[in-house]
Amino acid sequence: MRSSLPARSALAAVVVAALTSAPAAAESRLDPSPTAAPWTKEFAYADDRITESSGLYASRLHDGVVWTHNDGAGPPTLYAVGPDGRTRAAISIKGAEAVDTEAMGGAVDVRGNSMLYLADIGDNEGSRSGGVTVLAVPEPTVLADGEVSAQRYQLVYPDGAHDAESILVHPQTGNLYLITKGPSGGAIYGAPSALVPDVNNRLEYLGALPHVVSDGALNADGLMFIRGYNKIRVFADITGKLLETIPAPQQPQGESLAISADGRSLLAGSEGKGSSVFSLPLPESLVATPANTPGPMTSAPAAQESEPGGSDLPLAWLAGAGALLLVLVGAGAATSVIRRRRERHAPPADVIALPSQRDR
Repeated sequence: MRSSLPARSALAAVVVAALTSAPAAAESRLDPSPTAAPWTKEFAYADDRITESSGLYASRLHDGVVWTHNDGAGPPTLYAVGPDGRTRAAISIKGAEAVDTEAMGGAVDVRGNSMLYLADIGDNEGSRSGGVTVLAVPEPTVLADGEVSAQRYQLVYPDGAHDAESILVHPQTGNLYLITKGPSGGAIYGAPSALVPDVNNRLEYLGALPHVVSDGALNADGLMFIRGYNKIRVFADITGKLLETIPAPQQPQGESLAISADGRSLLAGSEGKGSSVFSLPLPESLVATPANTPGPMTSAPAAQESEPGGSDLPLAWLAGAGALLLVLVGAGAATSVIRRRRERHAPPADVIALPSQRDR
């Protein structure tokens, strides 16, 4: 894990024209100086069913596709959305009834199996004393509407119920982390490296975080990106030093954050019907390419079932839920050296340059 950045990153070279004239002293002490963020609009959701996009994950199997889901209770559905904003697949999870789905993530394990995680972790009333739930499914190799089974993991906080909107999945190890959300900040909790389905898996408290966080992500080097409503902060690792502060795109209700499949860009989404997803190229100092790449699935395929009245679908889920998940979450960190290629990013078209803003 890195503990510092070069004094002059590529991102810092772009100076915002209209910084807030007098940021609060407390925040100035906490954050490095924010810089301009040339966010580019990638697409707007065209599917009327996507009304409260709360989580975001860039597919490792399908170029240009992102996965999202709606915030809230009820039977959960994962939507695969293409670069034009159209839904390529709507996948419901068999037998699941969520309390409050707030975030999602994913990872590819050392054997090349790509997994998706849906986090039912919202708890506005602080009443989920029995814990929260994470549902894990193999990412389909073929995009088609259907219903799938998921592995269910129950996670219990060591210090009582908490509301949370962020799940972080380490791209190299598959380890899971939750960030709680309170009026003045939250805390980071780590899940056991070897999760057991349908029992209480005790979370470990890792440290306080003095920021209100609506989503987050880890890159392959372990850098932690967390999103507030107006800022994205970059940390050296889960409990490491704050390295960089980036203004978030102006959105109706900025809820989601993801790292692109190649590790070179940030993606940010919002709740609201027809909301947009924006992207931001990262400087080389913040880029890390995942070492684990999708490959042929080694386990027996799990069937993807067609919806009632729908056409027959192929067996698209080429991974077994049980042994596969134990391999994913129990795998040790893959030792790798990320060799970086210096590239110049062309100035993005239709750029939105945003000034620094304080979190609400």
